[in-house]
Amino acid sequence: MKAKILSCPLFCLFLISYAQEIQDAEDKNYTEKDRNKIAVVAGLSYLHNTFGLLYQDKVFRLRPNDAFYTEFFLRYRWLDVSFSLAPKLTRINNDDPEKGKTKYFNIGFTFFMSPKLRQYVYFSTMKGLYFQDTKEFMRLMYGEDYNEKGYLQFPDAKYRSFKGETSYLWLGNKTDYRSFNNMTYQPLKDVFIVSTGLFYQYNILSDLNKTVYQGEIFNENVNDSPSKDFRIALRSGGGVQKKINGNWYTIVEAYPEFYYSKLIGEDFHEFNIGLYSNARMGYDNEKWFFGGGFQFNWINSSNENFYSTTQWLFRLGVGFRFNSPTFVNRNFDKIDHILK
Repeated sequence: MKAKILSCPLFCLFLISYAQEIQDAEDKNYTEKDRNKIAVVAGLSYLHNTFGLLYQDKVFRLRPNDAFYTEFFLRYRWLDVSFSLAPKLTRINNDDPEKGKTKYFNIGFTFFMSPKLRQYVYFSTMKGLYFQDTKEFMRLMYGEDYNEKGYLQFPDAKYRSFKGETSYLWLGNKTDYRSFNNMTYQPLKDVFIVSTGLFYQYNILSDLNKTVYQGEIFNENVNDSPSKDFRIALRSGGGVQKKINGNWYTIVEAYPEFYYSKLIGEDFHEFNIGLYSNARMGYDNEKWFFGGGFQFNWINSSNENFYSTTQWLFRLGVGFRFNSPTFVNRNFDKIDHILK
């Protein structure tokens, strides 16, 4: 009887170990097949963003008009590419005459330099902004009795942002983390990761000489130098990926951060804390997939708008995977051999 009692836990441990080996073998087999597949995602995002303009020791907020834009992701092997723009098809806002028009273009790359070291680079540009704090600005210029309606528009204003992040996975590796990046990888199992990343950002705001207000155009001939700033943040946190009923999954990430921000050429800088978080839920059956997500970036700052910051973002997307052409596989095999 004692022998039977002792053998039962051992048998259970054997079954658990055997099941894990089967799962690992299936994951490895899927990963090998996935090497020769291209994943494509198309989606719609809503971005709430503000940009700051310092004037007489006061920060005024500038906003882009069309906040909805189309987003695309493309992934093959170790390289993830994302780009987005705002075509007329997705121009959901109908207040162009009041706030002007904004043109978007963003492009980003994500790749792993080693099994635990991930690199992200991103460039975004937009043209056309309006003054959200127009009334406050006019009262500063003409007195507290000023009460006209409308927004100051800067149709030629350009905002360029260069971003990057280098992160190290303390718990987990690129196989576990890759599905956290976007929807191009299928979530295979329940995963918990912990990472530390260094985030860096350089922004340029220029071409504010042309102004439109209440239908009138004003051009200033002064040589207005661009406003430049940079931000460095140290982020540490973790994420959880959970499979639900086979093909459904959910992902949640949270990264508290310490950051330093500096307005170049001005005596304006600060140290502070913040939180970067991301959540997504979706469906993935290996061939096609869809999902929705929410991103939130909170900064504990009284001067939060003197540099670019994304407060929140909604994203919906749908995609599919297909076998890549033979010549593409052959050339990437050569590149993979060189990188080893």
